[in-house]
Amino acid sequence: MHKTLVLYLLLFTIAVFSSSGLAAESVKGCHCFKDRTYNPLAKFAADDYILATTFNSLLSKYFGISKKQIVLLKMQGSIGQDDLIIALSLSKLSVIPLEKILDLKNQKKTWQDVTADPMISNLQPSHTLQALRAGTVPSEVAINAANEIISSFFLIPPETVNQLRDKGLTEKELALLFILSSISGRSTEELELQHEQGGKSWSEIADSLGVMPVDAGKHILNFTQK
Repeated sequence: MHKTLVLYLLLFTIAVFSSSGLAAESVKGCHCFKDRTYNPLAKFAADDYILATTFNSLLSKYFGISKKQIVLLKMQGSIGQDDLIIALSLSKLSVIPLEKILDLKNQKKTWQDVTADPMISNLQPSHTLQALRAGTVPSEVAINAANEIISSFFLIPPETVNQLRDKGLTEKELALLFILSSISGRSTEELELQHEQGGKSWSEIADSLGVMPVDAGKHILNFTQK
């Protein structure tokens, strides 16, 4: 009886630690966002989530690709945002599937080499394609491509996007800024000042406008140009 009890406790302890380890590994492996709602006691906690879901939704609607696929490419495919923006931009220029372009990048190693591939070399010129052919740093190419996407999607003059970029805003912040401005009727200048000078988090600003972080992406997907 005593031996049975000891064996039971031993197996129970192993099971607990094993399940805890698996749980921790699962959370770590999925790169899930822990904070998805605005918390006044930790006002910046949900910023990563609201910015990511907004920009993923923008890419989804602009390029006609499911948001789930974008998330899976980032999470499971380990595709960085710069590479994803570039690949999506090249795919849009052609009938070449996104996955094929990403495969080419994996094989060729550099984007400049990708543009020399026969499937890509005959595409109509674009700012992105020309920059890659010239050997421009991919991060710079991605920034310029994201600027064009945001300008075209929201019908914002490129100069306005560039001015906000010069202030240090990322493409994720720009996407959220413009959708919040569209929803609320507030100017982008006012909202940007709340963040930059007022010290407010992006999720805090969204909350003040009645937008929950989980709904920010939905507003992008439902956005219609006026």
